[in-house]
Amino acid sequence: MATSYSCVPESLEVFAKPALVVGHPGHELKVFGWISEYKPRVYVLTDGSGRQGVSRLLSTTRLLAPLGIEKENAFGLISDIGLYRAILAQDIPWFLTAVDCLTESFIENGVDFVVADAMEGFNPAHDICRTLVDAAVVAVSQETSRTIANYKFCLTEWERVRQEHHDSGCSHFVLADETLRRKLNAAEEYAELQDEVCKAIDLRGREYFRIECLKKVIQPFQEYDYAGKPDYETWGEQRVAEGAYESTIRYEEHMFPIIDAIRNNATGSKACSAGRATHASHVQAGRSGRRALRNSE
Repeated sequence: MATSYSCVPESLEVFAKPALVVGHPGHELKVFGWISEYKPRVYVLTDGSGRQGVSRLLSTTRLLAPLGIEKENAFGLISDIGLYRAILAQDIPWFLTAVDCLTESFIENGVDFVVADAMEGFNPAHDICRTLVDAAVVAVSQETSRTIANYKFCLTEWERVRQEHHDSGCSHFVLADETLRRKLNAAEEYAELQDEVCKAIDLRGREYFRIECLKKVIQPFQEYDYAGKPDYETWGEQRVAEGAYESTIRYEEHMFPIIDAIRNNATGSKACSAGRATHASHVQAGRSGRRALRNSE
């Protein structure tokens, strides 16, 4: 066994078809021990190219290959810049089509357990990823009457002042020495993230990354609920002031309407009836997912 368990409220062994969905390539490093043992199908929302335009998908592909992990067609659906433009433009049909893409794949592959980014207010891609997964889980239940266990993991608690919170909804994976060594080696060899990895290890030490925590999603479609502005809004304002960005992605103006539309569409809210008509025509043009999504950038 690669891991041992210190807090597992329910046996994860009953799930045969796990999936990992992340906003950016590289997030899989945070749960390296879990993916090494459970071999989930891996979905990646963006290519992780940032403002520099250099994709991280190849690095994630190289990381997954020796682990024997399959990557899905929904692997780098859009560039980072493309996603930010879709958010600013309120391109609701694109996000609803992304939900369809995940839903269809979950059904086709019999996914029964999904782990995805948590809503942390750190980066828009992370938060959108969480919302898309919540919607896909609901859609699978509605279409098949089958429940998918829905879990999240935090990406940024190691570098922030917020206190970490653990309770009976957490499943903790305590990595064996060899698995921890492989995890840290994989992180240090991930070229595009070397600066972040060095910072994390310097700040927390190597031992901190031995424990991987998966948190059960109790309330899907969580909204940003921390005090103050989300980090991406504060940083966006700083970058606009520096002349690096033209505009700032804001929670109330840009993120909440998208989250709300995805939630309404998933739960059948009448408030989204007009959006459903638009969505239907968009999906008809290319419901298979990846190609239509890429073309919409």
